[in-house]
Amino acid sequence: MKENFNKFKLMKKPLLVNEAGLVIYYYTNWLAASNKSQYSFDASYPGFTFSKDWLLMSIEDVFGFEKAYVDFVKKVKAESFPYLEEFFSEDNSDILNLFYIFTENDENYLPFFAGIFQNLNIFDLEYLTYERFKEVYDFCFLKYMGIEISDENHKDLKSLIDSKKKILQKDFPHLLSKLPYRDELSMDLVRSFTNTRSIYDRVFPLLDKLCEIIKKNIPLIEDDLNKHFDHLEENNFKLLRDLADQVGINPLLNKMKSPLNVYTLIIAPNMKMIQYMSEDMDFAFIKFGIFADKEKKNVGKLKLLSQYLKVLGDPTRIDILDLLMEKSYYSKELSDKLFITPATLSYHLSQLHVCGFVGAYIEGRRTYYYLRKPGFKKIIDDLNDFCKNIREENHDSKE
Repeated sequence: MKENFNKFKLMKKPLLVNEAGLVIYYYTNWLAASNKSQYSFDASYPGFTFSKDWLLMSIEDVFGFEKAYVDFVKKVKAESFPYLEEFFSEDNSDILNLFYIFTENDENYLPFFAGIFQNLNIFDLEYLTYERFKEVYDFCFLKYMGIEISDENHKDLKSLIDSKKKILQKDFPHLLSKLPYRDELSMDLVRSFTNTRSIYDRVFPLLDKLCEIIKKNIPLIEDDLNKHFDHLEENNFKLLRDLADQVGINPLLNKMKSPLNVYTLIIAPNMKMIQYMSEDMDFAFIKFGIFADKEKKNVGKLKLLSQYLKVLGDPTRIDILDLLMEKSYYSKELSDKLFITPATLSYHLSQLHVCGFVGAYIEGRRTYYYLRKPGFKKIIDDLNDFCKNIREENHDSKE
């Protein structure tokens, strides 16, 4: 039996462009929140999911036990606010709308434009060329248009994008008619594909200001960052090995010749993010928020379980799990049996994958999916722990 993947390269320099993108996302989240009048931008924090429909919370209520971190975030957001307010005041409504487009219309995850920043992995703005921005932009755009990664092998990200662009040219009217977004958002998404240079030119000066603000304030959380790096390196990267095992990607990662880059997220401190694809292993990475390994003191166990239960509650995902009880399937087989598009299948598989319900392995030119126990066992164990603390009382009425 092959050993778990164990080649990690810890990147200790903050990804300023990623962090700036999250600051912009938090602002767009704050703009759309129904209770924003209760919180200033610097004092607010999104709910427990990345969704504009969740009510805002006080950042002190969420991270009050981490004073240095709260001071850092509030200072960054307060200094960023004038630039954000000016940027979104008049001419950039198309960019604002790109922050309100969620994959498959599921608002529990980062939206389109915030996701682009999380796939750039750039430390300093000077390295954010238009060519790099366009490459990642096109990759995300094609996915949101419903063009999914196939079972083909590609030497690099460019060849993957080029093959998907051919599908876009061939099937554009059909793809457009199937978009799940309201018309205004759909049109802004489509226009952005040919208007990417304008988007880059407009957003670059804002990113410049935000990166400068974040970099200036990093010393406020230097101690937290150092503790975080030390913790990740403990026991030969045990936290990261456990995460890869939970998600079930060891068979894929073991094919990598170079170490897997591990980045740190600051503005999204509880996030764990894994990106990989069998066609392009150089595009693989892990992102680990600085508090992602800490118990969330203000969130009940059932609250944390809700995302797992929601993933299991979808009828399409139940059908996928039923099929995988029979045997391992590759994506085309699954989409054909379920009569759904490859993009829709990929979306559902990603939700099952990140919870540890489904794993993947490569055989030849195909990626196969199979059932795994860790995700199901976690739900059972956590529910058992919750049950142990229930104080059952007899409330039967006495006659």
